[in-house]
Amino acid sequence: MSLNKVQMPKLFDNKYQTNPFALKTLQSDTFTPSQSVANVSFTSVDNSIVGKSIRELGDVPCPYCGTRIINGKEINHLNKENLGGRSDKAIKLLQPFEDRMHPVEKEVFGILKDLSKDKPEKNLRELLDTVRPEHLKKVQDAEQKILHRMFKCAKTIQNKEDAKNVGKLLASSKEILEKQDPNYIFRRRRLLEKLNNITKNMNEQHKAQELLNIAEDIPRSHDNVSAFIVKFTQKDAGTKQEKTPFQIGISLVEPSVGSLEHITPRHPQDGSEGGKNIYSNYVYASKEWNTRRKNMPLDKWVDKNPEIKDHMQNYIDAVIEKINKKEALQRCRVYPILVAETVEKESKGKIKLDTSKLKLSKRQIAQEMSRVKKQEAEIVSKAQKKEQYNKKTKGTQNKKLSVFA
Repeated sequence: MSLNKVQMPKLFDNKYQTNPFALKTLQSDTFTPSQSVANVSFTSVDNSIVGKSIRELGDVPCPYCGTRIINGKEINHLNKENLGGRSDKAIKLLQPFEDRMHPVEKEVFGILKDLSKDKPEKNLRELLDTVRPEHLKKVQDAEQKILHRMFKCAKTIQNKEDAKNVGKLLASSKEILEKQDPNYIFRRRRLLEKLNNITKNMNEQHKAQELLNIAEDIPRSHDNVSAFIVKFTQKDAGTKQEKTPFQIGISLVEPSVGSLEHITPRHPQDGSEGGKNIYSNYVYASKEWNTRRKNMPLDKWVDKNPEIKDHMQNYIDAVIEKINKKEALQRCRVYPILVAETVEKESKGKIKLDTSKLKLSKRQIAQEMSRVKKQEAEIVSKAQKKEQYNKKTKGTQNKKLSVFA
C-alpha cells in the first residue's frame, strides 16, 4: 500500500506532506510521542481527475473498518487558536465529527466532554492531565503483565545464546517500567525493532514468533484509551516539547480523514510490480487503516482482519448509492465493478463484491468499461514513460557527477 498524499487541512505552511507516516505518528509508538500530529496538511498522490473523483465520495464507510470517513475539507477550520483555548469551545467544534471518530478517539472525546462540564475554562491538555495518573497506572500494569508473559516464554528457549539475548532485552525494558519516571516513556516500537533483530536469527523460530505475538499486545494509542491519554500528556521524546491541546483535538479526527488507498500496494512486500494510480486500484479508506495496512498484500490483510469482507461490501453499497443519485463518480460510473474485479483478484477470491444495485444497463456498463479501461491504459503508459525518463535523466546526472568527482 502506498501512503498517498492524504487530503487534509492546511494547518501549516507546508503545502504537501507526501507521507504523514514517514514521520513518527500516532500508530508508530504508543509512548514515544510522534512528531506533531499537527502536521496534517496532505493532498492526494496526484491531482489527476482520478484522485479528485474518488474524493467526491465524501463520508462513505471506510472499506477496512466501517467508520464513516471525514473529508479533509470538512476540518479546514480547525486550528491552533480554536482548538487550543477553552475546552468547551474546542468540544463544540469537534462535536459534529463524534459519530465519525474511531472507537478510541470517540471514547477519549467522551472523557473530555465529561471533564469539560466541570472545568470548561481549561484546555484539552489540562483536562487530560487530570486523568493521566490513573491511565498511566493501567498502561504500566498491562505492560508488566505482557513482559511477564515474554519472560515466561523466554525461559523455554533451548539455545543459550538466544535466551541470553532475549533476556537482556526484556530486563532493560522491565527496568524502564520500574523507574516510574514522571514523564514516563516506554518505547514500544523500539522494543519491537530490537526483538525483531534478535528473533530473526533464532534457531527456534516458533519461539521467536510466539515472543513477537506477545509483544504485539503492548498497548498502542490507536487501540487503547489509556495509551492514548498517556501519549498525549507527556513530552515528545524527540522534540522534548509538550503535547498541545491543538494536537490532542486534531488527533481525535485525523485518523478518520479519507485517503486514496491502493488495493494493489504501490510497493508490494514481495517485490512484485506495484499497483497503479487508476480507478480500478483505488478505494477511499481512512488514513488510520490505510497506514495500518502498509504494504501488506490484500489477502493477508483480510486474513488478519476478516471483518473487512463486510466493510468492503458496505463501502461498495454506499458508493453505488452515490453514483445512482449522481452525487459522485459520474466520470466513472463503473468504478464499483472495476474495484470488485481488483479486490477479488488481490484477495485471492476471499472477497467477492455484489455490484448488482448499480443502475446501469449491460450496454452502458460495456461502453463505460471499454472507455475507462482505455483511459487507465493511457495513464499507465504515461506513468511508465515518465519513470523511464526520470531514470534516464538520473543516469545522465550521475555520469556528469562522476566526471567532476
